[in-house]
Amino acid sequence: MTTTAHDLHIGEENLGQIAAEAASLCAAHWQEVEAPLHGPDYSFDAAHYATLEALNMLCILAVRGEGNNLLGYAAFCLTPCPHRRGRLMAMLDGLYLAPPARRGLTALHLLRTAETLLARRGASLVQYSSPTSRPCHALYRRLGAQQTESIWQKELAPIATMEGQ
Repeated sequence: MTTTAHDLHIGEENLGQIAAEAASLCAAHWQEVEAPLHGPDYSFDAAHYATLEALNMLCILAVRGEGNNLLGYAAFCLTPCPHRRGRLMAMLDGLYLAPPARRGLTALHLLRTAETLLARRGASLVQYSSPTSRPCHALYRRLGAQQTESIWQKELAPIATMEGQ
């Protein structure tokens, strides 16, 4: 499925199609959005994403502009919902638009396109999140989502264990 928003094209792509090109965009995403919360060290686990894709648990939408350049993405992980039996949940893993794509309703159009694709893949719930450095509450409300949780994270120091205990 491919849709357009102004002169941008939005469509589903697999990891192999997007990985090499997305590396610099993912690093920019980290530095701009995640580094204030998690520090400057960025690491992309391509093998983990490839495993998710092989299990049909990954959905990636790409935003492409002039010359077919990658300008953004939305990535979702699909998993059976553990507290709503029989429902497949799509959880937003990453959402980023490079500055040239941040105009008009591009983000809204991207996520509406994602919802259609996710529903076609069997998802009946979508879970959106955003870092506190970049809240997306207005965007998610415009999509018809409602806030159901507040998520907190804490880094834990590793604890050495002895084998056999």
